[in-house]
Parts: sequence; C-alpha cells; structure tokens
Amino acid sequence: MHKLSVNHLCGYGLEVPDLKVASDFYTAFGLRASIEKDRLLMHSAHEGPAELIAIRGQEKRLHHLSFGIHESDTSKFEEHLKKIGSPATASPQKGLREGLWFQDPWGTWINLTPTTVIKNPSQNLTVPRVDRHLWRELPKEIKPNRLGHMLMFTQDWEKVEAYYCLALGLKVSDRAAGKVSFMAGGSGVRDHHCFGLINSTHRGFQHSSFQVNSIDEIGLGAMQMQKAGFTDGFGIGRHALASNLFYYTRDPWGSWVEYYADMDKISDSWQAKDWNELPYMWPQWAPEFWGKEMNANHERK
Repeated sequence: MHKLSVNHLCGYGLEVPDLKVASDFYTAFGLRASIEKDRLLMHSAHEGPAELIAIRGQEKRLHHLSFGIHESDTSKFEEHLKKIGSPATASPQKGLREGLWFQDPWGTWINLTPTTVIKNPSQNLTVPRVDRHLWRELPKEIKPNRLGHMLMFTQDWEKVEAYYCLALGLKVSDRAAGKVSFMAGGSGVRDHHCFGLINSTHRGFQHSSFQVNSIDEIGLGAMQMQKAGFTDGFGIGRHALASNLFYYTRDPWGSWVEYYADMDKISDSWQAKDWNELPYMWPQWAPEFWGKEMNANHERK
C-alpha cells in the first residue's frame, strides 16, 4: 500500500491587476495563453491542466496551489483532510480546477486534482557530436516543457512545513537552515523538490520554475526575455541545493519566474539535511539575490 501523497505540483493561481500584462510576460517566457471565463490560462508544452491560472484582482497576490494526485486517492484524501481538520469544500470560484479544494490553517486555497504522474526520463547516453553543427540544431524559440516547482513565502515556517507534510504527504528533501524548506512529492525517483517554503512575515508568491532541456535553452530563454523587454534577471548559474542550472527573470509585479535544467533526483532512501551553504555555486556571489531583492515579499499581508 503506497503512502498517501501528492505526486507533483501541477499548477498555481495568481490574482493580477491586468490580465494582458500577465499574458504578455508569460507568453514571452514561452507559455501559451488562452482566455476562459475571464481567466487567463497558461500552458507549457506538457499536456494537462493549465499550470498558471491568472484571475483579475486589485493587486498581484497568490490565489491558490494545485497538486496532482492519483485518481484512486481522491476519496482517501477527502477522508484524510476531514480527519486532520481541513475538510474539502467548494472551489473558491466555480469551474476553476477539477478535484478537491480546501484551505490550509493560514487561509491558502489548495487544489488536489487527479492527473497523470510526470515520468522522469531515463538517463540517455550522449551521442558523440560528429559531422554536425550543434548551433544549427538549437531551438529558435524556447517553450518550457513543464512546471517544475514553486516557492511560497510564509509565516510560522516550521508549523507550515509540518502541516504540508501531514496534509499533502510532501517530504522535506533539504533545508537552507532557517530560511528555505525544499519539499518533494510522490515516490520513486523524482525531482529534488516540487515545492518550497521561504521564511517570511506573511504569505506570498516568490517564484515559479519551468523545466527546459539544457543550459543552451536556459541561455536562449534569457535572451528571449531580454529581447521582449524583460531585462531584470539573475543568472545563468548553478544552484547548490538541488544543483539545478537556472536563470531568473523578474515579473511585472516584482516576483520571479525561472528556467531550470539538470536538477538532482532523489529516491525514497533520500535523507534531508539542514545546510548553511550559499544558494548557488556560480556566478559570483551577489548578496541582493539571496537576502534582499530575490526574497522581497511584494504581496501585502
């Protein structure tokens, strides 16, 4: 019998003051946009529910989180949530996402939707590049494969971590001591994390991250965003915890969206640790990335 757990992060919702601004930004990033019932739906190349649903609001705010579960676990989660005092209830907006809805003790809406588990491809052997021009084979336009993870600011950091492990079956994969908790869902070999919590004064959206295939696609994605006028970014670099390559672009509301590739995988035998390392191995250390600009919580209490 498998442990009751969400499998992966499959989406999130934002309230934004202007849907066109959101569409222009995320379309430049490589997602595809559609409008449905006055909501902006953004999709990567991955087939499934919209990774981002943007709803018109007075200011930018995190609206909800959405995690994928096995369809056979739906009734089990419903019973489990009731038992821990977070019973499933009606969606905050009709037709927003399928599945179960509930609120955590701090008021964040969480959706559990039956989806197909994202399979991690097996490690492919590198084919020697002989009699080929790699530069001619690189994509002309970067379109991310899928949503990989999201980090959320929160108060009561340790209590929130314990609740998300209890309610969702998430497992802490590593911590930046006192600052960030990285969390993985599902079982077997999977990404080092699909979700994370950042110690802060209040709830808020910090960044979302979409998977691409290589450092070339990260670099080309960075150029793509800069050509579109979104020039405020950080990277390219290599993180410490999770080891993924990254490039961050600041969104129109002061938060971030990331291209990532080459993340560590973990198995069920992985043991979490608390670390006091720098957040990335290279480029040169920039304190504002970790302490101020990167971690500015722009959402009001």
